[in-house]
Amino acid sequence: MSQKASRAGARTTAFAVTLLLAAGALPAAAEEPVPPDLGFTVGARVSAAFPMGSVLSDPDNGPLLIDELVAISIPIQVDFGLTLHRRWFVGAYVQYAWDFLQIDQCKVGQSCSVSGLRLGLQATYAFRDHGGPWAGLGTGWEWMFTSYASADFTTRLDVAGWEYAIFQGGWDVEVSPGWRVGPWVSGSVGEFSRASLGVDGRTSETAIPNRAVHGWLQLGVKGSFSL
Repeated sequence: MSQKASRAGARTTAFAVTLLLAAGALPAAAEEPVPPDLGFTVGARVSAAFPMGSVLSDPDNGPLLIDELVAISIPIQVDFGLTLHRRWFVGAYVQYAWDFLQIDQCKVGQSCSVSGLRLGLQATYAFRDHGGPWAGLGTGWEWMFTSYASADFTTRLDVAGWEYAIFQGGWDVEVSPGWRVGPWVSGSVGEFSRASLGVDGRTSETAIPNRAVHGWLQLGVKGSFSL
């Protein structure tokens, strides 16, 4: 083999080795950056909520069912907390709800309103790093505010109590890095233990002697952003 042919073969070999090295480096360069193990997450939810159970149990007149008062509720919720190892979320929630009374609960000439407030702690676990199914558990305190007013009287009844457990789950879709959106559902179990009754400006507070179990079934959409 001539010296010229040897030099050409050496150049060809060097070129081939360079291509192989470049090809081997491409997958590493294309890898997505690994998210940090600890981050901050904020989210918002909107849903339709359906009441279950009773406000209280009256031995003489029977239970006061929530769905006798409220037809449907529209809650808006804010979540904030820490994301651990890209899958665990541990934080707090605050929810305010506009409740719609049953048609026969507000008489002609009256002004009526019902609303709710919930706050507490929660933890959720995502089964995948970049969207997919998730499940969680929460607990907290709940208030329900009821007001009736007319030209002759003003009555306000507020009840409050502990929500022992809020079971929740859903499916997240990662629309861009850090941003997720998807459907969710939850069911809660709790009791009202305190009541505040106001009549024409005079207010009295008392413990509810005959407690009853109640809950809310919520169906909605959740969005979140993680830093």
